[in-house]
Amino acid sequence: MVSNEKIIPIILLLLIFHSCKSDDSDLYTEPTNGIEIGTETDESNSQIESNTGESSSVSNASLEDITSGFRQLMLIYGFPGAQVAITRNNKIVYLESFGKADIDAEIAVDDNSQFRIANISKPITLTAISKLVADGQLSLNDRVFGPSSILGTEFGVLPYDSEEESITIEHLVEHTAGFTNSPFDIMFDDNALTQADLIAKVLDERSLASSPGSTYGFSNFGYSLLGRVIEKVTGKSYESYVKEFILAPMEISKVTIGVNSKSESTKQEVTYYTNFSNPYINPYGINIKRMDSHGGWIASAKDLALFAMKSDNEASIPDLLDPKDKLSYLKRDSWNHNGYLPGSISVLQVGYPTSYVVLVNKSAPDYLEIIQAIRNFMREKVEGRTDWPKTDVVNDL
Repeated sequence: MVSNEKIIPIILLLLIFHSCKSDDSDLYTEPTNGIEIGTETDESNSQIESNTGESSSVSNASLEDITSGFRQLMLIYGFPGAQVAITRNNKIVYLESFGKADIDAEIAVDDNSQFRIANISKPITLTAISKLVADGQLSLNDRVFGPSSILGTEFGVLPYDSEEESITIEHLVEHTAGFTNSPFDIMFDDNALTQADLIAKVLDERSLASSPGSTYGFSNFGYSLLGRVIEKVTGKSYESYVKEFILAPMEISKVTIGVNSKSESTKQEVTYYTNFSNPYINPYGINIKRMDSHGGWIASAKDLALFAMKSDNEASIPDLLDPKDKLSYLKRDSWNHNGYLPGSISVLQVGYPTSYVVLVNKSAPDYLEIIQAIRNFMREKVEGRTDWPKTDVVNDL
């Protein structure tokens, strides 16, 4: 169990990561629905959506103003390192790496550096669930717990509450299962506990905050359950299934589940930094591996740009899934996800003709301001721009 001296830091982390609401329409386009940091938002009315058609520019159009402007943003907010990618008309037209992957070792961020992407892991999981439903291996109406359900009765003490047994896959997908983050998000409990331990604790010790299907309530735990559903249905580990059936067909080969400690990380993974002074709110004090399906992936901006191009509902380069087979916000022509963990911030905007990705290896108490600043900067540089390169900076197409 988490000691009393750690409970307050964990609750603080919960408040930082999950429970911050805003009426700022630039950051949240559906504030009345309780959309929070890390959840999907619909930007179908954004000017980004109006930038249709081919660029009128020649192939050597300069995007240097993006590079110089982002360097200034890094100075303002003290980012050690970052990556930025922009896609335009199904080409990666901008890919830049900035600053240091590791300050002490004097290692620069390069285009293959990998960052924790936090909540941007959820669209990857949702894509996997969408595919399983499209393939007939799963139904949105399938129940998660109880007799004849996906996960059955193997967790916790029986019998389950009748409302627990009524939770469906759709409830997990839409964050309406009724799980509570009180007294703290269960996914930040004692690092030694397994995913199975956490499922049992929730079923045994926490009543649902609302009836399934009735109320939106952002839940990392719900998306952790979706990872276990994927494992049960496919007979493969969550990571293995996603790599083989979601990422590989998108020609993404290097995205992987992150590790908990600096010593375990690969040479491609950046070092994470934070301004938080509390020792329990630090990048290497959380169980990233256990977060797999809700927040555990590491990726480069290039990888996520490829994911965006295969998820944007534009037909000239087919997506992994037909739009009719996609679930929830993946059906939209434009959507975004923001991610935050101690030591990392991530922003993903998916749409056509333009998508963008920003990854940073430092967090701070003013993370809301930072995410807002990143999104404002990218919109300023993307919206209304008429001069775009026509070459692909990755494949030189």
